Amino acid sequence: MFCISVSYRKTESDIRQRFAFSEDEQKEFLSKLLSLDIISGGVLVSTCNRIELYVTGHKEEDRLLDFSGMSEAKKLNFIEENFAKYKNLPCEVIRKNCLFYYGKKAVTHLYKVVCGLDSKIIGEDEILHQVKDAYAVSQEIGAVDGELNILFQGAFNCAKLSKSETDIAKTPISIGTLTANYIEEYMRGGFGETEKNKQDNGSDISRKVLVIGAGGKIGSIVAKNLIAKDIAVIGTTRTHKGDMPPYYMEGVEWVDFDKRYDYLNKVSVVVSATKSPHYTITHSELSKSYRQDRPLLLIDLAIPFDIDKDASLLEDVELLDMDYFNALSSSNNDAKLSEARKMEMIVLQCVDEVVKRLLVRNFLLIKPDGEAWLFKMIYYLKEILDSETLKNVLEKIYLQEVGGL
Repeated sequence: MFCISVSYRKTESDIRQRFAFSEDEQKEFLSKLLSLDIISGGVLVSTCNRIELYVTGHKEEDRLLDFSGMSEAKKLNFIEENFAKYKNLPCEVIRKNCLFYYGKKAVTHLYKVVCGLDSKIIGEDEILHQVKDAYAVSQEIGAVDGELNILFQGAFNCAKLSKSETDIAKTPISIGTLTANYIEEYMRGGFGETEKNKQDNGSDISRKVLVIGAGGKIGSIVAKNLIAKDIAVIGTTRTHKGDMPPYYMEGVEWVDFDKRYDYLNKVSVVVSATKSPHYTITHSELSKSYRQDRPLLLIDLAIPFDIDKDASLLEDVELLDMDYFNALSSSNNDAKLSEARKMEMIVLQCVDEVVKRLLVRNFLLIKPDGEAWLFKMIYYLKEILDSETLKNVLEKIYLQEVGGL
């Protein structure tokens, strides 16, 4: 397996959004790669902080050592060209902004990602659910081969194990909860008691938030945390008037998405966290709808961006995006570093075990008619050797048994 990664570690959000994939695009792109008969499986993860493509090689007999069916350089060039072409980007942009992982390094990267060790907020759980969703999309179109199934199921189990055997999740802080905490502090800043924050009927709007995309993963986390802080939440829905949203959440006042601008003067904060390919808030519509006589905080938690950046040019309008909260989250990681080191050891053990499992699996696929004593010996070696040593031993057996030497 190898991985091409565009993440917050190397690339700013305004560039990352150019690489973002919708669910339909994930299906279309992976299907295209499979149809070209070069890869046998692929999973494409697209979140606010990362876009990552995990692929496995096509030829089973060439997977023993490097999990790929063609040379690394040729496969990388092939994927780069198709990635760039699909996103209408020059290959140079891919090479400049991507990180590349091969073989065991790719497996280790995947496991760290799923366990939250590669996240801005160490140990966060959102990425686990996002990777599971991406994996389910690949399953739906038949893009998960045997190797990917073993690797991803192992990663999910590793995440569960690492959380249960460390204290890293005792103070879980995701981007969603961090955003809610920030909003609470923002509302304590003193502006909530002015007459400007009263509606025409006299009710206080200083503790009301409009969450566009409250039924989504990040949006729902923000909404739930705000409700727990006794902050009123208005959530948008695209259902017909009177229908209950399928993601109904107690405590949320649901309004039609098309009427979102009507509620800008009834809240002090707007959070947008959707997968929409278009802006949910534009400068022109905001200028027509918002009275501009009091502060309005806009928070954009989407990649691609949900909110037109020019909206911040309006008087008394402040706009914060994902990069701001990523920077804010770094201070929350210090207390988790000790537990993170324990988690890393668990991840390394899990990776070693799954790599050994793949090495044995691939050897047996190549040599299915071996004698019983050979299989017993290989399984015994799997139990007593680390993955690197096992790889070297299997290579020698492979060369001798299959006729390489």
